[in-house]
Amino acid sequence: MDSQTKAAPMRVLVTGGSGLVGKAIEHVVKQEGGCLEGEQWTFLCSKEANLVDLQQTIAVFKKYRPTHVIHLAAKVGGLYLQMKENLHFLRDNLRINDNVLQTSHEMGVIKVVSCLSSCIFPDKTTYPIDESMVS
Repeated sequence: MDSQTKAAPMRVLVTGGSGLVGKAIEHVVKQEGGCLEGEQWTFLCSKEANLVDLQQTIAVFKKYRPTHVIHLAAKVGGLYLQMKENLHFLRDNLRINDNVLQTSHEMGVIKVVSCLSSCIFPDKTTYPIDESMVS
């Protein structure tokens, strides 16, 4: 690449940006110098787009034009609600994942890192819970 040509900026879209892992990544990027010069980071929350809905997923991808996606979004609702409506939660989470991955593919996203998790409820613990308490 010659000195006249500049590489396009890396635009990272973090779905689930308001969750536990999303907030941790945001802290590293914004507070601990984890963002390299020229990178653009967007931390998406469910108030901005309902990723269960394909059209909203496409619209948010068109808005931010990510080159990279860290996919952390999931429908959660607490232990009892998830146990009561487990099929509903499963289907919505399958839709979210399908919409994010399909839209990433169609929009030419270079790389997707998908890190999905679940709720944890240790039997005997003190609060707040942190990573050292999970074995």
